[in-house]
Amino acid sequence: MAQNMNTDIPLKVLIAGGGISGLTAAVGLRQQGHDVTIFERTELAKEFGAAIHIGSNGHGILKQLGIFPEELGANQFERLAEYDAQGELKLVSDLLSLDIWPNKWVGCHRVALHEKLKEKATTPDEPGIPVAVKTSSVVVDVDPESATVVLEDGSKYTGDIVLGADGVSSNTRKIVVGPGIKPHSSGKSMFRFMISRDVIQKNPRIAHFAQYNGCMSSWHGENCRLVMYPCVNNTLMNFGAIHPSYMSPAKGEDWDQEATKEKLLEVFGAFGPQVKEMLELADSTTLKVWSLLDMDRIPHWYKGRVALMGDAAHPFMPSCVAMEDAASIVALLPRGTSKDDIPDRLALYQSIRDERAHRIQAATRKSGQDLSEEEKRQFDWRKSFQYNFDHDELQNSTKVLQEHLRHLNSPKI
Repeated sequence: MAQNMNTDIPLKVLIAGGGISGLTAAVGLRQQGHDVTIFERTELAKEFGAAIHIGSNGHGILKQLGIFPEELGANQFERLAEYDAQGELKLVSDLLSLDIWPNKWVGCHRVALHEKLKEKATTPDEPGIPVAVKTSSVVVDVDPESATVVLEDGSKYTGDIVLGADGVSSNTRKIVVGPGIKPHSSGKSMFRFMISRDVIQKNPRIAHFAQYNGCMSSWHGENCRLVMYPCVNNTLMNFGAIHPSYMSPAKGEDWDQEATKEKLLEVFGAFGPQVKEMLELADSTTLKVWSLLDMDRIPHWYKGRVALMGDAAHPFMPSCVAMEDAASIVALLPRGTSKDDIPDRLALYQSIRDERAHRIQAATRKSGQDLSEEEKRQFDWRKSFQYNFDHDELQNSTKVLQEHLRHLNSPKI
């Protein structure tokens, strides 16, 4: 294997996609001393105004990069509350008493996290080469052998490695695994919107739904489910209203399709009056709907010097798994890595990520199913959350990765 004896030579990394996975990789690779360029299809003026929950695994990765979600207004989840469709409380579970995660599980506003990642990547005030971000730049083709990307306008850029973080509609995935594997509807769609917690608390009929800090609440109907959790220091409530796709107008893969409050209330018409009264408060300017997509397991994650990350590799799972992908890539490409070593490093990346990512994907599918009353009684939410955010498993994967790296970096005779 070729060895790069000059550790001052950075890799030229090209990333298709400026979402959370692409930016997380960009920040880490910049900190490793590499020269990174992101090609983002949008103008990157504003991320979608919704929240995400960050598990212990993702929280730990962000802290390693010098990003602290609490400073962005993220709040710790303290309890879970489950209601039936009529608004009757069925279960309250204390999360603070659990000692299963080394880092806090938090709710964070997506825009705040995305902006912080962009700032960390591009600021001249941090060590390393500032990441170049080229907006309105759609990657339409990639040469895996030369690590060359072709943009929609015909321009070409060549690097040492290409990372495909271009989401569910990924063009880089077509290069790596062919056009046959592509996202399909899971049969479910979701309305997303925000409501000020203060507005809910001012209504005495529904104030109890938002009485606790750090509470993730859910309302379960026969085939519809409403999930609510806080962000921005417990001041803003994020809602996900999951329902069968045939009941709403979401079409295709776009995540920002317009929706109306009338349609939201129609779809959740069987829910109780208090629940519907809360839904009436939905901020129409943030109300969107999209299909929840799934995809068959990809046979491989890389080809030549091109690798897939995040939703390009595995849609329909928590965002923290995309952060794990990024962290693995960063760990595999320390300063001084030779470009000739990249295919071997990507083979190791695949071996580290494939099984874990797709086991979590399978668990996510199961958690999204409509359960019978008996299945609900038997469902162990503690085991489910621990499995999805399993820090020990991630740590074990990291140890294996580090052992392989020591072998790859050892002197060759």
